[in-house]
Amino acid sequence: MSLMLVPLLVGGYLASTMLRTVTGSATGRRRLSALLGFSVVAGLAVNLVVGLWMRGYPLEKFWIVWPVLSLIVAVVALVAAVLQKLLGAAGTLVTVIVVMLFGNPSSGGANGVPCLPTFWRDLGPFLPPRNAYILLRNMIYFDGHGTTQALVVLLVYLAVPAIALALLDRYRTPEIPVTRETEAEATALTVPVGGLP
Repeated sequence: MSLMLVPLLVGGYLASTMLRTVTGSATGRRRLSALLGFSVVAGLAVNLVVGLWMRGYPLEKFWIVWPVLSLIVAVVALVAAVLQKLLGAAGTLVTVIVVMLFGNPSSGGANGVPCLPTFWRDLGPFLPPRNAYILLRNMIYFDGHGTTQALVVLLVYLAVPAIALALLDRYRTPEIPVTRETEAEATALTVPVGGLP
């Protein structure tokens, strides 16, 4: 499960970053629906590879694992989208630091939470990776027992950025994408009127 978690986390912030790169800005009315749609497709793709092709877990769990995988991708994608909207390109860096550098080691992974140092053990419950790992593992191997806290944390991480992204798209001044025309206009404003003396 811990190996399956890495492409989900990376895929989430890469989806937001690629969408920002393709559209030229972190704004857009259909950004939320595009990220959620990508999450569903990415969850299915990872599920097909790990479950069906590699037989990484019992196949009777295929239909319950797919929404969990999609939820994990969506959480990271929406957190990245909000941070990119607020911080620009630095939002991607902050997402990588929070999710990958702090979140992934604090998940416990294959070794388990009891083997973690105190700092990582205390930090983990507040970040998506540990909750994603617990939700995924318990859905597959323990028939969903003990998943309430992990599911609630992930749903909060999904709902709060989704609402924030919708509000930012609606009320925040949109970014002007940098193109040759806008560069030419900006340069023309800096040239003095009437020529040089």
